[in-house]
Amino acid sequence: MPIMKQMTEWAGNVKFRLKLFVSYFVLVSFIILILGFAYYQISASNMLRNVQESIGSVVMNNNQLLDEKLRDIRDKSEVLPIDNELYKAIMEVKSYDNESLIIADRKITNILFKYFGSDDIYSSFIVTPEYTFGNSVRMFVTPDHFFSSKLYRASIESQGDLAWVPTYSYAEAFQDDGMKNLSFEFDRLISAVKELNLTFIDEQGVFRAMPQGTKRPVLMVSLTPEFMGRMFTEYAQKSNMQHISYGILNKDGASVISSMGDPIDEQKPIWFEEAARNERGSMQQVIDGRKMLISYSQMESTGWISYIEVPVADALQELKAIRSYSFVFLAVMLVVSIVLAYLLSIMITKPIIRLRKAMKMMERGQFQVQVPEQGHDEIGELVRTFNGMNVRIQTLIEENYASRLRQKEAELMALNLQLNPHFLYNTLTTLYWIAVENNQTEMSRIMLSLAEMLQTTTRNKDETWPLRIDLDWLDKYMYIMSSRFENLFTVAYEVDERLNDMHVPKLFLQPFVENAIIHGLAEMDEGGVIAVKGWIDEDRVIFSVEDNGTGISRERIDGIKSGKIRSTGMANVEKRIKLLYGANYGIDIYSTEGQGTRIVIQMGTYQETSVAEEGASA
Repeated sequence: MPIMKQMTEWAGNVKFRLKLFVSYFVLVSFIILILGFAYYQISASNMLRNVQESIGSVVMNNNQLLDEKLRDIRDKSEVLPIDNELYKAIMEVKSYDNESLIIADRKITNILFKYFGSDDIYSSFIVTPEYTFGNSVRMFVTPDHFFSSKLYRASIESQGDLAWVPTYSYAEAFQDDGMKNLSFEFDRLISAVKELNLTFIDEQGVFRAMPQGTKRPVLMVSLTPEFMGRMFTEYAQKSNMQHISYGILNKDGASVISSMGDPIDEQKPIWFEEAARNERGSMQQVIDGRKMLISYSQMESTGWISYIEVPVADALQELKAIRSYSFVFLAVMLVVSIVLAYLLSIMITKPIIRLRKAMKMMERGQFQVQVPEQGHDEIGELVRTFNGMNVRIQTLIEENYASRLRQKEAELMALNLQLNPHFLYNTLTTLYWIAVENNQTEMSRIMLSLAEMLQTTTRNKDETWPLRIDLDWLDKYMYIMSSRFENLFTVAYEVDERLNDMHVPKLFLQPFVENAIIHGLAEMDEGGVIAVKGWIDEDRVIFSVEDNGTGISRERIDGIKSGKIRSTGMANVEKRIKLLYGANYGIDIYSTEGQGTRIVIQMGTYQETSVAEEGASA
């Protein structure tokens, strides 16, 4: 946690350009690395699959050739026991007569050559207790050593079938110490052995067989390990993989052939059991610390398993070039990303730096500064907004300065004229007493009402006052107007008493009452009625001034609302209401020509009025 905190603090102190540069570089590098890794993994997977298919094909082809050859040997070994010439040669030979043995050897050698004379077969013999018949140029097996060897035991155990004895050593198989000192073309062989139960049908059609108790001759056909693995060897030589290995395993897992050395000393592989179960396929195993790719297939003729092992690293060696190209591409892209990150950081931070300099100039009072506008992106919009804000601030400063000058002028004017209201009040009072002394009661009351109205308005400097004061002032005004328009109208008040202490805009009802008298009732002779009402409607306080006068046409109402027809008093009241209570409040006009007019004034509740008043006072 302390390390993370230190890193966070360090990142917070680094300049924005460096942050932008590093973040862009890291992002591009991360993307390139991910793409490179994905490309490498896909290429490696494809290459492994290709190598797997390739070595699997080699294993299959090798097995097909070997199966074909081994089946051919098996088929011929099954025909050989009923060969008439072979039967005669074996049965007519005199073991005590060397000349007879030599003649028989030539005949049998020719017979063996007829059956097993292929170049792929290293040697073929028919071994009897007395003599070994066949071509002894490449190798020679003495009867005594053969009939005591594992080859003979394998022929007996197979009970007349062809038995394959995988790779063995001459000296060890025949237990002949003298053979250890001899040099052979191939000292390791793979042999097929079969006990021959010779039969013969003579010219008379009589079936003849070897006499009971006679030791059966044994066919011995030998193949070299090189022949068994010839296709593997050719593939290994053509392949550019350095550590490829191959071999054939018998049913017990013992090595028949192996490219790794002497197959006799080979251990059973750890993967043999799985391969024996599956018979054919591929797998990956870790052998001696190396990951190996193994393809295997079981031979149909013998049940042996052919395999090829390839280190995964060798199979992917062609990826080294791809890896090198990837590193070069990565380096180029990183250089490009560095350049792009640097250019991008400059493009983004340059306008921000200009904005910062402009703000510093504004701090010093230079509000006329303007940042050059470039582009229509978010940064360009920010610059335009800043310039517009700067112009508005400068305008507000000028307006504020002018407002303060006007305020000072008004204060001076107020000081010069502050005696005038007092003078007028004293004058009206004097006139009141003159009217009283002359018994002019009506005139004295008008003078008193006018004096009290003047005193109320001059003493209260606030924008609002309680509703009861406004209604009292309105009542005095109505008395004066009723004196002027004698017997023309009557006034009725219907105001909720809970509103008496509510603060309302000063004289907000007077313009509508005056309009009702002058424009609505003036043309009447008598019977005019003006109703002033006030009530609470949920979150609003509503007042109305209603008359039964001439009314207002729809065109005139629309003109008043649109401002085409000037109505100073109404506009003034509505403006003050909206300033005090909000844009949702104001004045509505309802009128029908010949029936009268109803003015509805909506404003906030008593609580809202207090808040608005406090805000206005502040």
